Amino acid sequence: METIYQKIYEQKNTFTNSLQKIASYILENPRIFAVSSATEAGKQIGVSETTIIRFCKQLGYNGYKELQEEVQNILLQRSSLSEYVEDKKVDAAIENSIKRFMANDVGNIQRMMQQLSEESLSTAVTKLTNADRVLVAGVRSSYALASWFSYSLDLMLGNTRIYNPGTDDILLRLSELTEKSVFVAFSFHRYAVDTINIAKHAKNGGAFVIGITDSGLSPITAYCDLVLSVQLSGKSTLDVAPAVMSLSNSIIASISLENDEKVKERVKLFDSISGKDFFD
Repeated sequence: METIYQKIYEQKNTFTNSLQKIASYILENPRIFAVSSATEAGKQIGVSETTIIRFCKQLGYNGYKELQEEVQNILLQRSSLSEYVEDKKVDAAIENSIKRFMANDVGNIQRMMQQLSEESLSTAVTKLTNADRVLVAGVRSSYALASWFSYSLDLMLGNTRIYNPGTDDILLRLSELTEKSVFVAFSFHRYAVDTINIAKHAKNGGAFVIGITDSGLSPITAYCDLVLSVQLSGKSTLDVAPAVMSLSNSIIASISLENDEKVKERVKLFDSISGKDFFD
């Protein structure tokens, strides 16, 4: 949905309240536009058909049908997994070597390093270091990245929790956040609506929102105070995962250095607990 996302992102500051409402529905529930007429979509959203058409025109579409076709194409497009597999076949045809793939990952990490500013990274470390609590979320392929980051940060600071959709009450998790809290969203193509919604509510509640995503124009950015964008050529989260893991690990390492005394206390606590009943 990158094309329409970009149009919305570039013009969002010019939208009236009604147009902003339509934009929110496209980001959060695009299926309304894929299967409904302009009149039906307007009724579901709570705006007139005329407002729907005006929204389409403002984004540069000839009419509702053109916008609808783009949304339909996006929802029916091949998954990023198929692109990932095909890209790897091309690489393998050139040189069938595991080290070749590893070298590609190194290159991606280097490109990411050039994209990210020191100021953004420093802000992320400072906000996470000073947070009273940290909530982390990611869905589908992003969940593994979010889980590792949450686990590692909690080891260092002891105030981090990952949102588990199967067991957590999201209203309870959000109610625990304060203006000193940080919400970290891992959001990659195809952008999960759940993560976007949590980011929106966390920001509205006053928490500082950090988005780790694959584009500065991805929908999560609308609700972020800070965006760490890993913009690489591949769409698949599997492609960007090594670079994201490197970014996460580097943030954790910086936090541990800035909180040397607190980390030492955590280590001392861990060492004081006998693990013979839990480990061989």
